[in-house]
Amino acid sequence: MGDLTEMFGVNSKQAFDFFLRYLCEEVVSKNVSEMETLYVASVMAHYAQTSRHEAMSMSPSGSLYDILDTFVLPGFTAEGAAGLQDPEILEVAGSHTLLLVGFFRDQMKRQHNLGWYVRLGQSFFDRAGSRLKAEKKAGLLRSVALNFPLWATACSNMSRTLREERFLLKFES
Repeated sequence: MGDLTEMFGVNSKQAFDFFLRYLCEEVVSKNVSEMETLYVASVMAHYAQTSRHEAMSMSPSGSLYDILDTFVLPGFTAEGAAGLQDPEILEVAGSHTLLLVGFFRDQMKRQHNLGWYVRLGQSFFDRAGSRLKAEKKAGLLRSVALNFPLWATACSNMSRTLREERFLLKFES
């Protein structure tokens, strides 16, 4: 069984490099920073390796309904609104939204108003950036917020490419 694990196992660096390569192809002619591309690739790689049933961390949302239930509706209570001031929670909310309206766009568009969720994702990243003390990361998150529609489209295009070329995927070790 060890041989199969080695053959199919993917480490964090390999996952990151895989998504980075495909994202770079999608945004080659766009005016985005290298840091943004690295950040979005890291988000995609992280969720590619995170189980939806992860007990130790916040597992990725399974649908945009989960985004509402977890990150929007609690804001209507005093306790929930306080939690939505935390920049880490807002960043997680933004990354979950990017994953769903980007990489899983084709599955989500049947049931959801994706334009509204794109604006919501922008808002999550923008609020996270405005609440962070670390200026470099704050600037990065505000930049991702500004370019969120572009990143959602890039992730969607990447997803389609990966589905269409699934038998042509090349993994580098």
